[in-house]
Amino acid sequence: MSEPSSTEAEVPVWARSEAFPPKPAELADYGFIDAKGNVHTAQDEAELSRKVEHARNRVDLVWTLESEGLIVPEQIVSLRRPLRLKLEKQAQRDISDGRRMGAVFGVMLLWTLYAAWTNSGGQFSALYTHQLTGLASLLLLFFGILPLSDGIKTKRRLARTEDADLASEIPEAQFEVWLDRQKVPATYFLLGCLVVCGLVQVYFDRSVTQFDGSIMQAGLLKQLALDHPELADGGAWWRMLTAPMLHGNVIHFVMNGAGLLYLGRRTEALARWPHMLLVFIGAAWVGGLASFYWIPDKIAVGASGGLMGLLGFMLVFEYLHPRIVPKPARSRLLFGVVMLAVIGLLGMSFIDNAAHAGGLLAGMVYAVFVFPASVSTHRPGTMIRDCFAGVAAGGVILFAVYVLCIKVLG
Repeated sequence: MSEPSSTEAEVPVWARSEAFPPKPAELADYGFIDAKGNVHTAQDEAELSRKVEHARNRVDLVWTLESEGLIVPEQIVSLRRPLRLKLEKQAQRDISDGRRMGAVFGVMLLWTLYAAWTNSGGQFSALYTHQLTGLASLLLLFFGILPLSDGIKTKRRLARTEDADLASEIPEAQFEVWLDRQKVPATYFLLGCLVVCGLVQVYFDRSVTQFDGSIMQAGLLKQLALDHPELADGGAWWRMLTAPMLHGNVIHFVMNGAGLLYLGRRTEALARWPHMLLVFIGAAWVGGLASFYWIPDKIAVGASGGLMGLLGFMLVFEYLHPRIVPKPARSRLLFGVVMLAVIGLLGMSFIDNAAHAGGLLAGMVYAVFVFPASVSTHRPGTMIRDCFAGVAAGGVILFAVYVLCIKVLG
């Protein structure tokens, strides 16, 4: 691959010509690659426009007879109209799904609120402390309110803009597609460790809905250890390492796994792999300490503290390095923090908000002290000391997996 020109060196890596592979011109003069990596060819520009509009998956990259390589579809003037039509159809589906699922989970929420009220003898506190009401609220948010809101916002935005306005979305599209195509071995290493621990839990508890037995073996028991002397190692220090590798059930694991795939990828691609591992393990530890002292009466498990650390880290890192990431993509992280605050409020009966807050703060502090502000378009390099620190963090994670396996299966 050729070196970038002096002009291209002034722009972020995701906006350079070598950010994406060359076009497969031997297949056809026109075509596109969707979000799943499937290649679709077309004979001319008109057929390409029709296929883009009706594509089932997101269209990531396209090529034409005139383009020098693969580019995002927003860069092709003739594709902006079909892209808008595709967005309109998606918005309408989101609105329809949001209304339908909102009605279902809205009724469920009303029923759980009524049950909590009657079962508690009319106590107002039961309306927001009962676990089922919190779960119903989150289901209503995820499957009803958010799709409906996204669909309405998209329709309003499209009504206010023209086809040509899609040109302003080129940087964000380039960044997101470039990010999805990055190799992130450290993120997959960490996810693999979580998968191993999840399989150990499934085997030990013979369940996918509740992992109570394995949690007692290696979770952060806190006050419970003091109340039950028979738990000889209930307050052991190693539980601060094993607890983040455990989860309450398969749904808990899947949600954290999905969060890791995005936040880990973003951190590793922009700030490099050592800092992804260092932030995760450090934030998980700080989150565990916050949970231990602020919520001493509940057992704590889950990678959420570490994930919140990655979110807080990237929020500050990208603010200090504004030219590395397009502004809309940075705004999405801030929206993520707001959404997590709402989720924490709705799920306060079973979500460890102390661990979330502690992990978020730890990641933000790490970014402030390790990465000074810069107006450069270049990502930070990886120094030898960073690699040693990253290997050490990976060793700590492997040690946590080993201890967890020994404590749960041994």
